[in-house]
Amino acid sequence: MEEITVQVNVSQQEYKIYIGYNILDTVIKHITQSPYGNRYAVITDSTVKTLHAENFAAKMKKYNNDVLLFDFPAGEIYKTRETKQMLDDFLLDNRFGRDSAIIAFGGGVVGDVAGFVAATFMRGIPYIQVPTTTIAQADSSIGGKTAVDYPQGKNLIGAFHHPCSVFIDTITLATLDERNFTSGLIEVIKHGLIRDKNLFDFFNRNSEYILSRDHSEHARTMTDLMRKNCTIKNEIVAKDAKENNLRKILNYGHTIGHAIEHLSGYSLLHGEAIAVGIATEAFFSYKLGLSSHEDYIEQRNIIKKIHLPVTIPGEIKNEDIMKLMLLDKKAKAKQPEFVLLKQIGETFLFEGGKTTTPIPEADVMSLLKEFRQTKS
Repeated sequence: MEEITVQVNVSQQEYKIYIGYNILDTVIKHITQSPYGNRYAVITDSTVKTLHAENFAAKMKKYNNDVLLFDFPAGEIYKTRETKQMLDDFLLDNRFGRDSAIIAFGGGVVGDVAGFVAATFMRGIPYIQVPTTTIAQADSSIGGKTAVDYPQGKNLIGAFHHPCSVFIDTITLATLDERNFTSGLIEVIKHGLIRDKNLFDFFNRNSEYILSRDHSEHARTMTDLMRKNCTIKNEIVAKDAKENNLRKILNYGHTIGHAIEHLSGYSLLHGEAIAVGIATEAFFSYKLGLSSHEDYIEQRNIIKKIHLPVTIPGEIKNEDIMKLMLLDKKAKAKQPEFVLLKQIGETFLFEGGKTTTPIPEADVMSLLKEFRQTKS
């Protein structure tokens, strides 16, 4: 057998995150002056289309940009391979090529699906993220994770494909209903829990301004919050773009949270399910002797403070949670793996510096049962 060594040099990609209040007109000028492609497909959902995206696309056309707008029905249930195929067909039918670019204009579902389309269309074309929801601005628009859901679980088929730029305009959050606005804040809290107690404390101190959306200090506080939040997530992603180890800490609360979200039939929003997941995994951390009871209670309290759930819905069975966790992307050797907290602002490092640890099925089932019975 002959052997030939092929050396592949993959260049690092750098992109900028722009954050501000009422900056969409500036975003359009930036794209026009520094084009990412010769043609643009603005991909959005049926809700964001009428709120923001139609106006955005119309203004882009005034600058002689070749722009087409495409929307699909809003909701996690449409984050599917069928939606991706529909978007692929739209691009092909309208003769988009490798010199084109996609603008993902919307929430986390839009960003994930449009980003996955960009990752595979013509073997990869540029795309821009313009997140319009709390959860997309805080988390999903940054880091290059793209995917669609399958009946077997969330985000099982996808690719790492980083955007060329991310434009975060916090004014778009004003059009969110209270439930969607609040649930997305859990990702900001999560970043504070796993990496930066200063962010956690900033959120606690300013929660009145953050939650009181008509307060004069709200806009400034939200812009500051997103800047601090994005700095932390960017620092983690820059060190581990493909989630080999460090980046896994971003999944705190997600091993259980994703299972609960799926088992709820997506009646729970992503942020609501992750809030339950964080409360549960905080309990695991405490009961396994890795963190204090005080830290567990403080995590429950901040989740309650923003009116998110901290208990597993009664109709969801522990056995079904376990089955789905075994399909989680981090599961190894038929055991779910967890990110666990050492203290607020720091995750626990396990043997060999690993950021996740497997927990045997019997122990997980016992912990879930005990968590359901706890009153504090």
